[in-house]
Amino acid sequence: TMTGCLFALCASVALAGPPPLLAARAPSVVMGGMEQKLTPLASGNRVSLQLSGPTASLEPLAQSCVGMARSAGLTGIVYSLERLARLEIVAEGGREHLDALVDHAAAAADVECKVEWQAPVGGYDEAFPLVTLRPQMSAVLGVHGDKRTLDYYTRHLQVEAVFNRGLKLASERKDPTLLSLRLSGDSARLKSFVRWAQRGPPLERAERVVVTWS
Repeated sequence: TMTGCLFALCASVALAGPPPLLAARAPSVVMGGMEQKLTPLASGNRVSLQLSGPTASLEPLAQSCVGMARSAGLTGIVYSLERLARLEIVAEGGREHLDALVDHAAAAADVECKVEWQAPVGGYDEAFPLVTLRPQMSAVLGVHGDKRTLDYYTRHLQVEAVFNRGLKLASERKDPTLLSLRLSGDSARLKSFVRWAQRGPPLERAERVVVTWS
């Protein structure tokens, strides 16, 4: 009968048990944005210092940090944000010399020191300039590299400088291995663009980036 057939079918399914589970497929590993930012682009070590305090303490501290960094052969830059009573120091090089720089800054009287160790980026030189950032600034960048690399930079310029950061941009390419850029605008956004140029767009990176602030 129909009832008997249904009963037999249900019984056979119960005896067979549940169907076997399919093996879960392992997700592919993709490097996210933060992991990419932490990936070292240069050898050595990098430290970022934020120093807050009265101008009377920050001005001599900036000069002494620059002198110390130059003597130790470190590369980097000091940004002075007078309106915020703050210094920002980025330095790259040997860990022993960077530790000494951190200890020197942290020992300054009436100054709060925040320290962050980061993956090295490169792109700085041993001049270790001291740049006083006003609300609006200009900068001239000389981006050095082979033709393929600079072609790649050129394709990203409008997006990174104008669209993403609202900067005014003029570019010139008289030499296949040198890309000259003139930029102006908000100093924080301009500083962000300089760091992008030093790191390079995805898959490419310049041999050297020379920056002159004004």
